Amino acid sequence: MTSLPLPVEPPPPLFQDLRVEPEEARSILRPQKDERYGFGFALSPYRGCGHGCRYCYVREYPNALHKPEDWGGWVAPKLNAPELLWSQRHRLHDARVFMASATDPYQPLERQYRLSRRCLEVLLLCPTTEVIVHTRSPLVLQDLDLLKAFGDRLSVGFSIPTDDDTVRQAVEPHAPAIPSRWAAMERLAAAGIQVTLGVAPLMAVHDAKAFARRAKVSGASNAWVGGLRLLKDDPFYKLLADHRWLKVLDPDYVEGIRQAFREAFPTRRRTRPERPGKIEVLPPSPIHQPGLFDRVG
Repeated sequence: MTSLPLPVEPPPPLFQDLRVEPEEARSILRPQKDERYGFGFALSPYRGCGHGCRYCYVREYPNALHKPEDWGGWVAPKLNAPELLWSQRHRLHDARVFMASATDPYQPLERQYRLSRRCLEVLLLCPTTEVIVHTRSPLVLQDLDLLKAFGDRLSVGFSIPTDDDTVRQAVEPHAPAIPSRWAAMERLAAAGIQVTLGVAPLMAVHDAKAFARRAKVSGASNAWVGGLRLLKDDPFYKLLADHRWLKVLDPDYVEGIRQAFREAFPTRRRTRPERPGKIEVLPPSPIHQPGLFDRVG
């Protein structure tokens, strides 16, 4: 693989309020098993995330330089991520790679650093590797042609935790608006890319049945609902209380939303074996949030 020159220019004005801390990573693939996907590795081209969602579970993980309350104010691009991935490509035969478990691969800084794209270019050269890209950003569309080149060994999951953009503005103030995510899902699906919806972590929903129908008409092949994980003494609890959204912590409320999505995305019986290389997206779990969101590397 020919090494591409690393970006050296300072962040553009769009990122002036974000501390950008480029680093050389020591590793890039973290072994991980998940009951939903069964994939082998998680891949995060960045540490930290400019979206800074107020509920993000990654805030709690030890970091010598940053406190949980700093979440969203810093990002560390792993400048050597594509080269590390290339050097580890022998581990990816017949494996699944999830990008990303601890950051959004298409956060705003990707416009400049393009680390997610360069990692995908490596993965494209691994013909037996399946890829699951998970994001909440329409920025994924900038790589539409590259995503299409994977054929049926790649899927894109979109995180849309609520159907109400006023809720999104309170809990994900720096993340893309909900309507822009629906539009991106529609474009991906129209391009023949398998798209799934992650309602995770579940936030307050205005109309669950309409939410599920919107997912269906936007091209999602499947959807799942994940519960919220609060940190110890989490200030996000007060935000929920102040907005009267504590219902999202009620198992009965969560189950009601899940039922609406089960009705929109009924489990289909398989009549013939999956083709080799086809990504299997399982039905929404009725019990708990998938294991991939339980630990971070």
